[in-house]
Amino acid sequence: MNKIGIHFGYFNADWETDFLKQIPQVKHLGFDILEIAPDAMMRRTKTERQRIADFALENEITLTFSVGLGADYDLASENDDIRKRGISYTVEALKIMNQMNIRMYSGVNYGAWNTTFSEKISDKRPAWERSLKSICEIMKTAEDLDITYAVEVVNRYEQGILNTAKEAVEYVKQVGSPNIKILLDTYHMNIEEDSFSEAIHTAGRYLAHFHVGEANRKPPSLSGRMPWDEITGALKDISYEGAIVMEPFIKMGGEVGHDIKVWRDISEGADETEMEEMVRNSIHILRQKMAQ
Repeated sequence: MNKIGIHFGYFNADWETDFLKQIPQVKHLGFDILEIAPDAMMRRTKTERQRIADFALENEITLTFSVGLGADYDLASENDDIRKRGISYTVEALKIMNQMNIRMYSGVNYGAWNTTFSEKISDKRPAWERSLKSICEIMKTAEDLDITYAVEVVNRYEQGILNTAKEAVEYVKQVGSPNIKILLDTYHMNIEEDSFSEAIHTAGRYLAHFHVGEANRKPPSLSGRMPWDEITGALKDISYEGAIVMEPFIKMGGEVGHDIKVWRDISEGADETEMEEMVRNSIHILRQKMAQ
């Protein structure tokens, strides 16, 4: 049975939270996974990080890391110093994960998130090659620590290197490491892919992590327009055994609303109890669809 998770940003206005409060919250709702960001752990001491890891284990919650690299850590940058900073940052994140016994590092972890090409281009291969060079250097650490490094396929407005499953498969093949895999996300697939099913089948054995949400970033529901039967059917077709993690963002304000570009209250005034009920219902839908 696939583990079901949620990104910690759903509950927060900012990229900081009380994880010792949020871990039992997601456990109570029926989740198996809490996805967190490396920055939050880098700001903590080793003792604090270990306490969070131990508390998650006690509550039977698996922690995963998801990152959107900042421009100062752009692994595809033309500036060698920026790329080196990005490599150092990523290696440090992987070492922290190892200390906390976290094994999944996903997201826009191959270039800068929310940063597209700054000039007219007709060939993105130079950026692709710079990114590859950085990732190949990083993968030695990922392999040594037995961490899965899942590159996220995102829409053209957030990153330009990997926009389709087909591109991601070519990318991971060129890296050539057993630890590099693919993360697909229904929100981004809705923008870039011709077919949800075809994209999932294209990723195939390289698919190691899967993000879900409606086209407007609401939690999965039967009243939205995402074809959940098609999506879950394709996951079953490829015998997908990885996590299915919700990444909904529906509240304005704070760092989360700003960075995700939420300019209206998509929740329609939902309070915390109603927010929890939305995702509790989503868990039920996903488990039911994957079990059919």
